[in-house]
Amino acid sequence: MKSVKIAFIRHSVTEWNAEGRIQGHFDSPLTKDGRELAAGWIEKLQPQTFDAVLTSDLGRTIETADIITEGLTLPTLRLKGLREQDWGEWSGLTMDELHAKFPGKLDEEVAKGWEFTPNKGENRIECATRGTKALEDGISEIIRTVDKDEIKILTVAHEGVIKSVIYKLLDHDFMPEERKLLKKRRLHWLNWNGELSIERLNEEL
Repeated sequence: MKSVKIAFIRHSVTEWNAEGRIQGHFDSPLTKDGRELAAGWIEKLQPQTFDAVLTSDLGRTIETADIITEGLTLPTLRLKGLREQDWGEWSGLTMDELHAKFPGKLDEEVAKGWEFTPNKGENRIECATRGTKALEDGISEIIRTVDKDEIKILTVAHEGVIKSVIYKLLDHDFMPEERKLLKKRRLHWLNWNGELSIERLNEEL
């Protein structure tokens, strides 16, 4: 059986990140600083050592991956299932706008942990399920096309889906009082040997 190592990272900083706006399934381009930040990850990631790339189908992950792998020709899959959690009616709002438009609703949902569900969006269980499936489907497709016994995949996704997939693998809860496992702007390594597992988390980029 082939073994697969997955470098799992979030996209770089976007215009809406800089404005504090919720993106969800909406999209915005990387900022100038975001593009420079992504370019700075090249030395750590050594993209020439990867055999393939997975991203969501949203522009911010594609743009980040393109910067990191510039000049390389790698098999690439863009998967809708790796999109950010769907924040429904909250998408496009800042936190101040969210609290003004839906008073008390955010705190109410945060207290539900895995069942956190933005208005007309999806909960974290749904996000983890489709994110995990997309990742496994992408790995299976790459295994069929890359003729190597040990394969290395760069995967650029979104904070919500990364957290949901990793927390599901670790059987960790999202309750507010639980310790947060993932740090911002870090590199996480997963393995696949018939099933997904965690190798290590929170490497500095």
